[in-house]
Amino acid sequence: MTVTCPVCRAVNDTGPACRRCRADLALCFAVESQRKHTLCAARAAAADSQVNDALAFAESAAKMRRGLDADQLLATLHLLAGDFASAWAHYRKSP
Repeated sequence: MTVTCPVCRAVNDTGPACRRCRADLALCFAVESQRKHTLCAARAAAADSQVNDALAFAESAAKMRRGLDADQLLATLHLLAGDFASAWAHYRKSP
């Protein structure tokens, strides 16, 4: 997983310190790890037909950090839930 340093904008593959400016990125890596696990939980809940739980997990991950992966998953989950307006809104956010 990669983290962009909020101080110098360098892309970092390993932590906990930025490769360029040595800023402490431990919390950034922890949030990215938690976000990854939350998206996996959303996919697992969707596979078990627990759409409401999957939506809650996906929204939580999107609050941690917006991204193409979260928007695409949210669009799909809203489609499964029959909420076409929200599905369209999330689809339009993704490039």
